[in-house]
Amino acid sequence: MDSQPGIDERVRAHLARVFPEREIARAKLAADELVMNVPELAVFEVSSARGAIYVSAGASAEPMEDGYGLEFLLCAPAAEPLAAQLVAMVANLHADPRYPLSLGQVLEIGHPWLPGASADHLIVALPGIFDPELEWLSDRELTARFIWLVPITAREAEFAKQRGLDALQAQLGAAQVDVTAVTRASAV
Repeated sequence: MDSQPGIDERVRAHLARVFPEREIARAKLAADELVMNVPELAVFEVSSARGAIYVSAGASAEPMEDGYGLEFLLCAPAAEPLAAQLVAMVANLHADPRYPLSLGQVLEIGHPWLPGASADHLIVALPGIFDPELEWLSDRELTARFIWLVPITAREAEFAKQRGLDALQAQLGAAQVDVTAVTRASAV
């Protein structure tokens, strides 16, 4: 019998090292509502003073050409099961060989990222606002990179497609945008 911990256990341990003072729990996913390209997928909810962070565990099972897999995180202003579902949706999309994700890629969700939200797109970015230790988990069995799914408006999505991730991040920073806010004005 294999005594190696699964990806979910490795991701949870990584999150516990990066966020030692926060509660980490497995989010409940309505599996019947998801396309399951990652059968062992879990999503963890990391409590935060400003809401919750949802992190996939299992998307990195299939490494990309670069030799590492991706895990996805999304910050929400409060504990929100729909945010966990969105992370699971993105992880399952990425697992489909037709839709691999990369930095700077814009995803049209087709609906607000949370009920009543002004943002209805996500952009794939580095988790630069977090402890630098969060970005990489590497051990003998697994190398995973944690990527931030940032909710953006349709106007910001168009701006990012034309000018790139760095230009959008500069606009968001200059406008001091709280990207976890359910309703907010576009930064462009």
